[in-house]
Amino acid sequence: LAGALSAIGTRQRPTVPANLVGDYGGGALYLGMGILAALVERMASGCGQVVDASMVDGAASLMTPIYQMWSSGVWRDEREANFFDGGAPFYRPYRTSDNRWMAVGAVEPQFYAALLSGLGLDEVDLPSQFDCTGWPMLEERFAMVFATRTQSDWAEIFLGTDACVTPVLKMEEASDHEHNVARGTFIEVSDGITEPGPTPRFGRTVNAAPMPPVMSGEHTEEILTELGYDSARQVALQEEGVIG
Repeated sequence: LAGALSAIGTRQRPTVPANLVGDYGGGALYLGMGILAALVERMASGCGQVVDASMVDGAASLMTPIYQMWSSGVWRDEREANFFDGGAPFYRPYRTSDNRWMAVGAVEPQFYAALLSGLGLDEVDLPSQFDCTGWPMLEERFAMVFATRTQSDWAEIFLGTDACVTPVLKMEEASDHEHNVARGTFIEVSDGITEPGPTPRFGRTVNAAPMPPVMSGEHTEEILTELGYDSARQVALQEEGVIG
């Protein structure tokens, strides 16, 4: 309903962006931001208030820059026709020779120049970067070159450059990537279980590490005890099959 899904995907159909746009981006993050803002405001007013957060409102808010560009006439209301929706050949993924993918986001001139350098292409032989009529030719040339090497080859070529070209990693690979290792982006919460660490980070306050996944029924006894159920009643509930 926010218009976000219409802007994501191929010309043929919208692509499901997992549930990142609605549940998490538009919903949970805006709710969390609203709670924090209300707490800050309470310090001045001394009053609490209801935080009204909607996934549709949040998703629409995330689309604000896109709506602004559309209103200004620089964004076409169709998929794969714009800078950031896969329409621009310098802002989209490309398949490699081993059937993997490289992500390209080289919008600014200096990034675009580094992209061409890594691909071994000369700008004088190509259409202008922002000439939309030349985008099909650019996309074809980029696709042909990317298809000549493996993902690891391209990752090595663009490593340390400002080309904004990176490998599209599987989830099982992300925690071992050198950038994420250096940043400590992922942490091991228990044996064999790795999860993204808390973010953002702060200069003085250390974020608490996330807890390992909770087993079903792990805290049943603890919770029932807090609620006033004695051990005899808990045993009875177990015998009756009410709790496990």
